[in-house]
Amino acid sequence: MSGPVLVGDVGGSNARFGLSDGPGQLRDVRSYQAAKHRSFEDAVRSYLAHVADGGAGFCCQAASIAAAGPVESGQISLTNSPWRIEAEELQGVIGGGTVSLFNDLEAVALVLPHLSESDMKRIGPAIAAPLKGNQLAVNVGTGLGAASAIKIADGLWTAVATEAGHMTYAARSELELELLSDVVSVEDILSGAGVVRLYELLKTDPASEQKDPTPTDAAEVFGRSSVDATASNVLRIFSDVLARVTGDLVLAHGAWGGVCLCGSVAKGWNTRADAERFRGVFEAKGKMSNRMQQVSTKLILAPEPALAGLTYAGP
Repeated sequence: MSGPVLVGDVGGSNARFGLSDGPGQLRDVRSYQAAKHRSFEDAVRSYLAHVADGGAGFCCQAASIAAAGPVESGQISLTNSPWRIEAEELQGVIGGGTVSLFNDLEAVALVLPHLSESDMKRIGPAIAAPLKGNQLAVNVGTGLGAASAIKIADGLWTAVATEAGHMTYAARSELELELLSDVVSVEDILSGAGVVRLYELLKTDPASEQKDPTPTDAAEVFGRSSVDATASNVLRIFSDVLARVTGDLVLAHGAWGGVCLCGSVAKGWNTRADAERFRGVFEAKGKMSNRMQQVSTKLILAPEPALAGLTYAGP
């Protein structure tokens, strides 16, 4: 069957689709709000109608779809969305081509070995002799996700998905112990909703709410951090928890080749973060501290990293 490969990145709030004609090639990217479509298949049909310029009969040779949830028996039930993705049903929508399903961070991990320095922004000072090896992708957005890129041969990589966002949260500072004793998972803090929740927990002056209502999203919280003491405390706690968690994931995955952050919340955090403090917490791993100093931390700037990663997955 001829035609492009349909690639899709499906999160809790939005679904992005594109077409690929080969590794590293991505075109016709378009985003759809999940709330405006009854199902994932409806969103796919809308996209295919768009690329067919309103016509019918547009077919793809295959589809590679990444979504925020575990892949089980050719299906994905999204963790933060009522949508369900089924490979067999999607086959009928695209015209019968092969359908491959991936965890969303698994797709991001697939692109890590192919990113250039201009595709990323360093977090913290330059590392004179960074280590090489497995790499780690960590997304902070609607939820928290992580996956590792593992080199299996010269020029060949594979990706391993996780559900790292649901690891148990462990408070460290007195303030965390006091305010966050009921937090269950790291995603309860390291996510858009988690940032807003943290702001509400830290706010101590009810009168100030009359002048400055509680922010409704993470970007607003981080944006206030230079003029709002509560937002500044949120930024500090968020940074510390993010540093601890990513450092733990490096140790667990042997991701000596570095950590690459992505996602809307991670990008908003990076504009205000104290990179030196982040690195200090990230590196503080006891007997492994010296080794952690050689592990790079970066923010992915390249657009649509999950879609780009899927172009390397093959039809």
